[in-house]
Amino acid sequence: MRAAGRMPLQMTSAGWIACIAVGLFATACSPGALPGSPSPILVGGGGGRYNGSIAYRRLAGNYTISEFSQSLALSLVLRSGDEIVGRFEAGGATGTIQGTLTGDLANGTFRATILVTTSATQGGVTTNCEGRGDITGTLSGVTLVWSGGTITYDNCPGLSTSSAAQAIAVSPIPGSSGNRANLTVTVLNGTSISRTTCGGGPGYTFTVEMAETAGIKVIFDDTFRIEERKSFGEISRTDTDMPFSELQGGSRRSYEVCSQTSGTYQAFFSGNDASGNRIRVATPLVTMLP
Repeated sequence: MRAAGRMPLQMTSAGWIACIAVGLFATACSPGALPGSPSPILVGGGGGRYNGSIAYRRLAGNYTISEFSQSLALSLVLRSGDEIVGRFEAGGATGTIQGTLTGDLANGTFRATILVTTSATQGGVTTNCEGRGDITGTLSGVTLVWSGGTITYDNCPGLSTSSAAQAIAVSPIPGSSGNRANLTVTVLNGTSISRTTCGGGPGYTFTVEMAETAGIKVIFDDTFRIEERKSFGEISRTDTDMPFSELQGGSRRSYEVCSQTSGTYQAFFSGNDASGNRIRVATPLVTMLP
């Protein structure tokens, strides 16, 4: 049976089935103390605006990058459940954060995937290298720090870096994104999925939702990447056709994922917004419990 308003889509990654849903995205504000304190965690989550610094260190690769400390402006939002999504600007470059939080915004730890653009030079040619890595962070009062992980860059082979950041909350209201689309990706069922049914038999089903909150249209690349660890084995990577080609400003779309086996799932999306900005986001890591 097909739910009303949804279109089924068979994805090329074996064992995964997706359905698309479209709807208007309604934003909500969370009240908080002013200024300099993250907003409290409520049913709809909370958030904060942080100012600080970030530094990258080259670990490998025949590229030159700036390893000086750069000014950091970060907006972080806690969605319902334990999912955090953020975006930041540093030294003219932008990045996004997607992960899970243990604790709360005033006293917690998080593990997250960071997607960042880093300017690197090789042989006199400068490239905007699109990187991905994992970070661990701590939130204590109004202080946020993160470190760890290795950032690798698909379009700059051999380059790897690490990052370290520290920042102070300056407002409980996340900052605006200017003329840049603000795309958030969340898993509506939470990131720990218990076995129920899938495709008429036992399995795991969850919904991935994308929401644009700045009122700027996003046009996606033709494909996105799925990374899986079926039965918690070796990681597999599949480039799959996007279930939809664009997301209107201020709207949301979703697809459902179905797997017959336990393991992990993470998806990575990219595109350009109507202002010409490059947009890269990911889901948090989803774990399907044995």
